[in-house]
Amino acid sequence: MRTGKLLVGACFVLLTVAACGGTNGSASAGSGSVLTTGATTPAVTGTTLPPPTTVAATPVTTPPPAGGRTTVPSGQIGTSGTGATPQGVQVTSDGRTVVFNAEQAGCQVITAQTEAQTATQVTIQVITTTTNKGNQMCPMIVRMVQVSAPLNAPLGSRKIVFEAVTKHG
Repeated sequence: MRTGKLLVGACFVLLTVAACGGTNGSASAGSGSVLTTGATTPAVTGTTLPPPTTVAATPVTTPPPAGGRTTVPSGQIGTSGTGATPQGVQVTSDGRTVVFNAEQAGCQVITAQTEAQTATQVTIQVITTTTNKGNQMCPMIVRMVQVSAPLNAPLGSRKIVFEAVTKHG
């Protein structure tokens, strides 16, 4: 029985070596070498190729989709209080809605409301409401949520000031 297993093992090794080493060229795994078989490619004679053509590269600009958004420049964004500046602040194509991303944790709900609007500034409250009740466990999973605040008139060049407000619900 032992001799049979030894014979089968030896045949496996012999077949593996024969399969891997039976070519004229050489290649090693992972070396990036090209396996050659000794065959030659016939030369093409008497054929004239056309000269290469050059095409001028033109920049391709993609217009925003209908109902698209425009990113608000960072110089037009400020904060009041201890809150962090929201990320990805944009305005809709009509300029009447400010949209931004905020971090929301397990038992929190993030909302926004427009507090004040003048000719030079818009104040938006970013309201974090904690919703845990009693001994309810809150997962410590932070996710990005998209929040929006409507405006009475298009934003234009007015500055946006975000105020952080915390509520317990």
